[in-house]
Parts: sequence; C-alpha cells; structure tokens
Amino acid sequence: MKLSIITLTYNHIKYTKKFIDSLYKYTKDFELIVVDNGSTDGTVEYLKKLETELDIKLILNKENLGFSKGNNQGIEIAQGEYIGFLNNDILLYPNWFEECEKVFEREKCAFAGPRHINPHFDSTNEKDYIKFFKRTFNYKTSYEKNFDECVFSCVLTKRAVLDGIGFFDENYSPAFFEDNDIKYRAILAGYGVYVVNTVCFYHFGSITSASLDHRLERNRNYYYSKYPFAEYLSVSGRDRDIYKRIAEDMRRFPFNFMYKCFIILRKIRNRIYKILRAKK
Repeated sequence: MKLSIITLTYNHIKYTKKFIDSLYKYTKDFELIVVDNGSTDGTVEYLKKLETELDIKLILNKENLGFSKGNNQGIEIAQGEYIGFLNNDILLYPNWFEECEKVFEREKCAFAGPRHINPHFDSTNEKDYIKFFKRTFNYKTSYEKNFDECVFSCVLTKRAVLDGIGFFDENYSPAFFEDNDIKYRAILAGYGVYVVNTVCFYHFGSITSASLDHRLERNRNYYYSKYPFAEYLSVSGRDRDIYKRIAEDMRRFPFNFMYKCFIILRKIRNRIYKILRAKK
C-alpha cells in the first residue's frame, strides 16, 4: 500500500460527504482510515455504510478524543509508505498527491501540502476553486520551504518520518498547535517542511473546531514552553538564519526550563493582581 489517508470526523456529515466525493475523484490507489470522535448527526451510520461499500477502515470513539489522539489512532493501523492527514471539510485538486510526492523524491522532506484556498480570505467558492487557482496563482517555483503555509488540513508525510520524529503530542487537546509541534520536531531532526505551488485544496474552514473549546492559549503556552524560539520559523531571509543559530545555541542551554518558570511566575502574578482587585 503506497498511500494511507487519515481523516477525523465529528458531526457535519454534509462536509464529510463532499470530501469523500472529492477524495475518490482526485486520488488513486489509497486506503482510507476514518476516525470518528463521537458524532451524533448520522455520520457514524454513513461511515458504516462506506465501510462496507468502499472497504474503508473505521475507528469509532465514544467521545471526542481530539486531533492528536485521533490521528495517532489512525497512524497505528496505517499501512502506507505515505500518510496523508486530511480534514473532512476540504475539497481536493487533480494530482494533489503526485505533485506532493515529487518533493519527497527530490528533497529531505518531512511534510508537504498543497496551497490552501479558504473562502474567508479568497474570492472564490467551492464550484470554481480549481479555475480560481489556475487563473490567480503563478508561482516561480513548483514548491518551496514554508513552515506556515504547510497546513495540516491537508498534508502528506512518510511513515519513515513519523517513525523517526514520533507521532502527534497528545498534550495538545482537543486541537491547535499540535501541527506546529510535529513540524518543528521534523526541522530539529534535519528535515524540510514544504508547500507545493502547483496544486491546492479548498478548505471550508473551522467547521469542527468552531464548536469546540480548543484551549488555544493553553496550547500556545505549552508549545512555546517546549520550543521558545519556534516563532522565528516564520521569519524569512537573513533574520531566519540568525534566529536559527540562536535557537541551536539555546538548545544547549536550559532555556526551556527557564521559560516554564517564567510562565509559572506570570500566572502567580496574575493571580495576585486578581486577588488585590477583588479586595478593592
């Protein structure tokens, strides 16, 4: 098996059906692993039907275990050389896998994903997103290193990469920053993270996460307590090289421990301020 696709579902069956149609239209020779995180809107019944008709692999959780845990469950049973993490609220583009695969053949690549089209930011809709991409975007290179633009709504990796850097950190619950964490670990291990400029995917956006208490600030603090200089991956040019050298130096110094102490002290300070204001 060359390619395993892992998709999480949590209600919103309408978008899941659109995704499944797009996946089978634009992807060849793959196994589909769907992890349902406790849907109650008919999604489970629909997936059980697909399990019979399309021979998908189905994992049914009784409750929402989050993005990291769900994907890790899928990884455990995936048989493909390549593993794709694809949201259930996206639409794909012709030859998306083949174009992403080229990066792995040419570079030491950990993750590669198509360009991201989001109706919140781009003037298009699901009916004409393919024409919109062809008409609007003309990049100088077929792919490029880009930490931010390689998003985990649709991303490809290899089993060998995950075996080396580890799976998703399940301390990020239920969602957000787990993708940055695993990308950063890949970079520390010497891999590149890429966005592919020749293909795209259409993302309806925040269909599932909008209904969740995703604990964004808690996850953000946890991420930067692990990797204090990770934010500088978004910097380009000469500054990126400078910050990269700084980050490499700091890894030889117990700065992560210092940052954790800073977070604790800040929480204590805020608690004291809150008590003093209450007394007034």
